[in-house]
Amino acid sequence: MNKVYISEEESRFGARLAARFREAGYEVVGEPVPGLSYFIDLTDETVPGDRKAVGEGIDADAAAEAYRRNVCLPLQRLDRVFPDMEGKKRICFLAVRAASVAWSSAEAGYGRLMARAALYQILTITKNTWLPAGYTFRLFDPLPGEADPEKAADAAFVYFTRDRYEDGPENPSRDDEGNLLVRDAFGREIPW
Repeated sequence: MNKVYISEEESRFGARLAARFREAGYEVVGEPVPGLSYFIDLTDETVPGDRKAVGEGIDADAAAEAYRRNVCLPLQRLDRVFPDMEGKKRICFLAVRAASVAWSSAEAGYGRLMARAALYQILTITKNTWLPAGYTFRLFDPLPGEADPEKAADAAFVYFTRDRYEDGPENPSRDDEGNLLVRDAFGREIPW
């Protein structure tokens, strides 16, 4: 039986995503075990106190906690399961459009957003190293507050489990396997 690591099932999104994998015949686990096909980190990136707006300064403690929660914790989880991955070897993280340099309209929460952007850059470097060994990567923005969490989880399941080899006839070399992309709950590519 294929196994999938999901870091949390408490949210509506996490519970629905886990249910979809179970319906598809996967064993869902929350701890490292041999034979993992998928690693899915659903870290809640919000940090209390990291809500200052432009001109209000930066709360250094909140920014440090944002980095710990958004970069260190997810990468520690990945480090623990990495040796146990086989088969599909798909590594998935939640993303947030507000951390995009190109699409962000955020007016607060910069510690968290800078940390998420740092995570994406670290994953780009990781992807470049591990892609030749058969690992593939997915970043997904469930659009909290905009999309229904359960419908977003359904879209995430499809995106995480399906290989997407091309982006259309005008750009056949653009693919989600060789590039680290952020897709949202509506399937759009989010520039970051």
